[in-house]
Order: sequence, then structure tokens, then C-alpha cells
Amino acid sequence: MVQLTAGSTPPALLGVAARLPARRPSSARRTSDLQVTPHPTWDHDLLVRAAARDAVVDGHGRLTETASARLSAVLDNGSVLSRLTAPLPRSVVEAVTGHPAVSGFRARLRALADAGLPPESLDAALLDDLPTVRLVSGYGRIAELGEPPRPRPTPLVGVCTGWAADGTAHRLSQTGGHLLSRTPEAPDFPAMLDHPADFHLEHPSRSSSMHRRRILEVTAQGQELAIYEYFRDSHVDRDGREGSLHEYELHAVADRDSLVLSAITVTPRALPFPECPLASGNVHALLGTSLRAADSEVKARLPGTLGCTHLSDVLRFLRFVEPLGARIAGGGD
Repeated sequence: MVQLTAGSTPPALLGVAARLPARRPSSARRTSDLQVTPHPTWDHDLLVRAAARDAVVDGHGRLTETASARLSAVLDNGSVLSRLTAPLPRSVVEAVTGHPAVSGFRARLRALADAGLPPESLDAALLDDLPTVRLVSGYGRIAELGEPPRPRPTPLVGVCTGWAADGTAHRLSQTGGHLLSRTPEAPDFPAMLDHPADFHLEHPSRSSSMHRRRILEVTAQGQELAIYEYFRDSHVDRDGREGSLHEYELHAVADRDSLVLSAITVTPRALPFPECPLASGNVHALLGTSLRAADSEVKARLPGTLGCTHLSDVLRFLRFVEPLGARIAGGGD
């Protein structure tokens, strides 16, 4: 691991993770498991199945589940959320169904707090991932169906470090080169766990699918919270080979009361373009900010080519540190 400070050199890719840390005493962990399958192809509808769980571990290592959530959804080829099935208030389902899960969708979710969608809830966390489903699934389309017809539009230029002007992705899109090279093989996810209870795996890897798996763990250490996060987007091809497309690990420390971030370490493990890891070198910009404002601070401090779409997804997830930390009783040094 490399501790990132102002002026430090961005880390290079370190290779995919083979094992994930075991749960720690006096901790709370939020896990989410999202599967995307094409119907019938990646150019048509996308079927989304997602599940999430919160669980706490006491000082003696005993685990207790505190909350869970599940949903299924359909996104059409225009990214419109055409169907949502979830144990949510009807007003929430009706407010998001029929709307594109793109820019503005997350603001719509935030406006539904009084309608029965608390922003700290597992349901909100799962719905928040829908705007990236079509984007991530574009890589599945390339891997299985090949490149889209030429000429290719480049609406992504400038949106992140990987799509900086004149970067690798931009040049390849202009010259007709292959945007996606062979991804590093992703270890079987259950084999990465110290214990099956460390993750609530509900959607095993299946051929011709995309998977997003997250872990956010908060551990009490005196007056501080130690934070661990793991994020992996993977694609399983028609032959059943799973490749890691986006993969990050994060370690951070925040004050238990103010949630002000005092340290952060990001390890980029698998990313599609050579420039992508550069965004990790900019996360020191978040030091001194409160994780209560993680969503807005990430947008403000890591805009455009200073950030990475998927790293931002990792960093924005830190907004759930507060509700997880509130569930931890005590905590040793």
C-alpha cells in the first residue's frame, strides 16, 4: 500500500486481489452484490438483480445481520428504468420508473427521502448504482460483440482521467483500435473470502454477465474509525471466464465524532486504460473533509480528468460510514 499525500506519485496497478480481509471485532460491514445480464443482447434490455446487507461484529467476533435489501430492474437500450421490483413504497417505485437512469437520476433519489427512501438505506445504495449499469455494460458489449460500428462518437472525452483528451482511450476511439484489451482473470469471489459470512453472495458468476461487488467495513479504534472498502466490476464471458474490469481497495481513517478524514490510501488493481490509475494520486484532496459530505466533496474536488468514474463510485460510498459507525458498540484501541 502507498500512503497518498500531496505531491506523491500515483500508484501503478498492483494486480487483482487474491484474498480479502476477514471481518474485524467491533465493526460494521455493508456489502452489495449486483448482477447485470443482457436480454437478449447487450444492445437491448439489461436485467439487473441486486442485493445488499448490513451486519455488525461485536467485540467477541459474533456477527449479527441488521438489515438487508433486494431489487430487480430492467433498463432499456436508452437507459430508461422500465421496471423495478423491490419492497419499497409505491410512491418511490413510481417516482423512478419510466425515467432514464443517467445524469439527474441520483438527485431524483435524494428527493425521495420523505417518500420512504432514506438516503442512508440499503435500498438507496442499490438504486444509486443504476446510472453506471449501461456504461459498465458497454465493456461487456465490446468483449462479446466486438467494437460498435464506425465512426465512433466520443461523448466520454474529458469525463475522467481514463478518457482525457489525447489519452489512450480517446486515441483508440479515433483510430478504430480495440478499446478493451483482455482483462486480468478475476479469482472466484467466494474463494477470496476468509469466511462465507464475510459477504452475502446472492448472485454467483454466470456466463455473459457483469458483476459489481462492494464491501465497506467500519471498525471502531478508540476515537477513530478505521475504514476498509473493496470494489470490483467484472465481466464473465460466454465461456465462463471472469475478468476484472475495475478494481480498487481503499483504507482510510476518520474521526469518530466529526467524521473528518485524516488519512486515505487507495490501491488501483484492475482498470481498462493506462491513464486510469492516475486519478488515485488525487484523492489526498479529500483530506480534512467530513465523510458526511462525501458525495458533494468528491464531485467538487475530483471533477473531470482529476477523477475516475469508478473511483468516484468508491469514494462516494464513504457517505455510508456514518450509519455504519453508529451501529458499533464500544471499540478498542
